[in-house]
Amino acid sequence: MNIVSIVFGQIVMMFLMMAVGAGAYKAGLVTERGSAELSNITLYFVIPFVVLTSFQIDFDANIFHGIMITFVLGIIAHGLAILLSFCLIRGRDQDRTVLERFSMVYPNCGFMGIPLAQAVLGSKGVIYITAFIAAQNLFIWSHGVASMQGAFKKESIKEVFKAPVMIATFTGLFCYLLQIKFPVLVFRPLKAIADMNTPLAMMISGTAIAQTNLMKTLAKPRIYIMTALRLLAVPLAMFLILLFMPVAKDLKILSLLASAASTAAITTMFAVKFKKDVGYAAELFAISTIAAIATLPLMISLGEAFF
Repeated sequence: MNIVSIVFGQIVMMFLMMAVGAGAYKAGLVTERGSAELSNITLYFVIPFVVLTSFQIDFDANIFHGIMITFVLGIIAHGLAILLSFCLIRGRDQDRTVLERFSMVYPNCGFMGIPLAQAVLGSKGVIYITAFIAAQNLFIWSHGVASMQGAFKKESIKEVFKAPVMIATFTGLFCYLLQIKFPVLVFRPLKAIADMNTPLAMMISGTAIAQTNLMKTLAKPRIYIMTALRLLAVPLAMFLILLFMPVAKDLKILSLLASAASTAAITTMFAVKFKKDVGYAAELFAISTIAAIATLPLMISLGEAFF
């Protein structure tokens, strides 16, 4: 089975899980508050445990080299997306423009990227995409926060290193380099929680989609432009750069996959935190997540054909 088939199958499975989450919200089994609390559990516990347990493998110099390469590719991808967002997105409503640029720059590497990377490359894929996420967090808590609050503050940099996923990354990398292995009684419960990532993350995404008026949202022409910028413009630009880079194919595929993911769930969370248009942020997230079922396999097929 080729990579495109794996990705398409994984996306279909993920969307079925989203449908369960949406159904649970519509049935009143999950409230907005419950969805936010589940999101916090996933962000602050489940994803960090995914990262931490993925490093519990035997040391391989090639994998460590791949981690460094993927981190650099993450820096390039986000820097490129920021440049494109300033060139391509204009608007009179500054608050909406900020949200649109943020949604274009930051892909859903944690909720959508990790499950896909795991499906395509196994635990090695999780380690590599963790490096990409580390690069993303550097940008989110510097450029992202500055754009949302309208000014850069030095305190924001401290938040980068306080983020649970970053703590898990540094801890996991430290254990990996020194080959510190967790006892079975510790590893098994951590791995069991980590295995909740895909279903929990997708169900949370489903509740977010269920909170939007899809029919009303689909009638807005600008939403299609923003979706195309996130799902097509950014990954295509990254694809062109990767074509000329002397990097292993699996690292190129993974970086393209991460760059082609839908709008990050943190877009909505930041809209709440910085008092932006939460409804519009949810619409950007919902439509890009739905559209990704078509665009992600397309981007991966391009990479598989030309890398």
